[in-house]
Amino acid sequence: VQVGYDNVIYHWPCFAGDTFTKIFQVLSVRNTSDGNHTVISFACQLVNQRGRICMTADKRMMFPFTVEHADSPITSASTIRSKLSEQDIYLFRNHILSQAKALLNIGSHSLKGLRTGHLILHRMNRSVSLTQSQQLASLARLTHERHFDVRKYDTTSEILVPGGIVLGLTLSAASRDLHEILYEEIYHANFVNALHPGNVVGAVSYVQLRNETPHDLECLEVITIGIKNMDVHRDLEGVQIPLELFVGGDLLPKTIERICKERCPILSKKIVVHIKRKIIRQAPRKQVFLL
Repeated sequence: VQVGYDNVIYHWPCFAGDTFTKIFQVLSVRNTSDGNHTVISFACQLVNQRGRICMTADKRMMFPFTVEHADSPITSASTIRSKLSEQDIYLFRNHILSQAKALLNIGSHSLKGLRTGHLILHRMNRSVSLTQSQQLASLARLTHERHFDVRKYDTTSEILVPGGIVLGLTLSAASRDLHEILYEEIYHANFVNALHPGNVVGAVSYVQLRNETPHDLECLEVITIGIKNMDVHRDLEGVQIPLELFVGGDLLPKTIERICKERCPILSKKIVVHIKRKIIRQAPRKQVFLL
């Protein structure tokens, strides 16, 4: 099963009709402390039919076995990414920035102004049914039986929604309040608690940093947390959410759960994913009123 993602970078857009090739490289192998599982980190690369690298990411997956003499790390750096020049790594980002003046002439479509320290309780919720989850898992060629075998596993408590879908649901739930995102990178995404088909996913976001760029673009560093089976905007209204969930480093799932249990019990066993990302978007249009 998927444990998390790191260093997710979109190098170039993907379009309808594109054909993709996937390339994987093992970065590290380590056995878990319980002695029953192994976590393997992969460097992943997505290449379109023109040979253009569209996305790279480091993915962590847990397997139900241990590896003798597990060595971590196998390689000190991702050779998949190290083959890319600085220009190629940020090709899409630099293209967006180069078109900032043209975007300014079109006008901003961002709906809400944001500032450093801004906490957003998103109103939108997302979910997937069992059928949708299985279809998407099949499309991604996932093979774990916990995504499919409804005879062996209960659909409401044991069948798992794949990590990539959990990530997508969470970012979708947060999308309207951060509209309109032109470019983003994911520094890390750690999956905390399981999500099952039919569970509803909401989100909260915290703006760690906001920087302005030329022509009314802004660069945000944001922590977004996916929360299951809760009306986030209503149920967390007035709740003191621990700041440690938003200002720490790359928090481990057990650390996130400990913080929630000790400081905010309403969130215990509710957080499904913890995401840190960088966003580039248009700043909201500034209106001048003459009195």
